[in-house]
Parts: sequence; structure tokens; C-alpha cells
Amino acid sequence: MMKPLLSGVTVAMLAAITAPNAFATDTVFESRDILSPSQALGRFQWLEKCYPGLLIEVADNVFDPSNPIPNEEKIANLKKALLYKNGQLRSDARYITFGDEEQMNPKNWFAGKSPTDSCNQIPSDYRISAMMISPTIPTYCPTKSRERDYEHIKKVTFAGLENSSANTFYSNYVGETARLYRDRSYELTLTPGFATEETYPETWHVFIDWNLDGDFKDTGESIFAGVSEQPLTIQVKAPAGAKAGVTKMRVTMDYLGGNNDACKEIDSGEVEDYLLYLK
Repeated sequence: MMKPLLSGVTVAMLAAITAPNAFATDTVFESRDILSPSQALGRFQWLEKCYPGLLIEVADNVFDPSNPIPNEEKIANLKKALLYKNGQLRSDARYITFGDEEQMNPKNWFAGKSPTDSCNQIPSDYRISAMMISPTIPTYCPTKSRERDYEHIKKVTFAGLENSSANTFYSNYVGETARLYRDRSYELTLTPGFATEETYPETWHVFIDWNLDGDFKDTGESIFAGVSEQPLTIQVKAPAGAKAGVTKMRVTMDYLGGNNDACKEIDSGEVEDYLLYLK
């Protein structure tokens, strides 16, 4: 079962391991599988737990198979090559992603990002589609909600991304990324959640770093989405001058009005960050 998963990707893997700039932009855009270095490590650990045979066959295709070594050593060598440099986790960590024969992800299926994730079955028509590289993402200003007991962001749906969540002060969601063509308009639907049957009018703000400069301060990067106690939908389109690449979207929901400054704490609600891939 493993050989078909490897078909056609050996050269891409070798390039990704030996050339730091071999970032598979088409595959990452189609798969929406963008991982941080720590998540890339978690992906490897998940494969080690759930599909160790696959890692062994990858190692046999990457390293010299004529040199007989134990399987545990093969996996350890592959882990070191993909994820570590001088004993430290690489900022450009490599990780395996999966898709169909056209390197697409029509089933919206994602491999695990942590060794604690369950061993879900790789779809029968999926294979390794590429060896990805963790992109460099700026560090954005921190923020959070001061109160979360009464309301929270229940669901965000945007450009192929659909995320449901419970109440937190702040959440940083990466790994399943919304993908946008810069010349198209997309619906963004924001759904509030409440602790009881009583609902409240919530104020929504959306911030998108369109020019990838690490902040939400430029023209068009702050969007007042509206006030509603029901799901709210707006249209979002990248402005002229938006840059291609991976960037951040911040969503805030606040019963007490929120703030048009993405770095300010809100009073009662939630803050969530997402990754967008602009093309």
C-alpha cells in the first residue's frame, strides 16, 4: 500500500531536503496544508505513530538503500534531515503533505499535526503530493479578550476554510488555511456562540495583513463587519496592491463594541487568528 503513496514524489522530496527554496507553492495553495515548524514536527511524530512504514519507504528513497541499517535509525535520520539543523528545530522545517493525483485536496483531508491526533485513514486515492517547507510568518501583535464567559466565536467560514471552536480568550489557528485569488471576492461568515439561550448583539472586526508586512495598520486592512446576534456574512476582496503569499487574518467579536485597532484587547468575546494564502 505504501509504494503508490510514494509514486512520482521522490525527486520533489530530494529537492525539498537539499534546496531550502523549493517551496511547493501550487501544492500548498491547493492543499491549504500550511504548518509551523512545531506542527511539522508534530506531523512527523503522527506519521511515526500511525504510518511508520511510510516513513521507512520515504527514507529508502531519500538515502542510500544499499546501506543496511535498522528501521528505527532510518526514521531517526529522516527526522533529522527534515526537521533539524545543528540540533535545533529548523525555521524552514520540511513536512509531508497528501493529495490526489493532481496534487489537490478535494476531500479536505489533513494528516495529523500532533502525536496525540487520532490515526485517521489516508484516503484510498490520496498519495504524498509534496514535501512542504514551513513558511516564514511575521510575529503579530498579541491581543485577547478580557472576558469569555458569555459569548465566543463559534464558527468562521471563509474561502474553503471552516472552523468551529469553543470559548477561549485567544486562539491561533494554523494548519488549515483559507486560499484566495486576489482578483476574486469571497464570502466570510461569522457565527457567534453563547453560553446560554440568551443572545446578545456582537460587534465584529476583521483585520487582514494584505501587504504581508507584519501588521494590520495599512489602508484596507481593518474591516468593520457589523453588529449581529445571528451569523453575519460579508464580502471580502483583496485590495489593489495585495501581495501573494501567506499572511494573517484576525477576527474579533466583542459585545462591548470592539476596537478598530487589531492590537487592542477586547472586553467580552473572543479573538481568533487565521492564515490566508493569497495567489
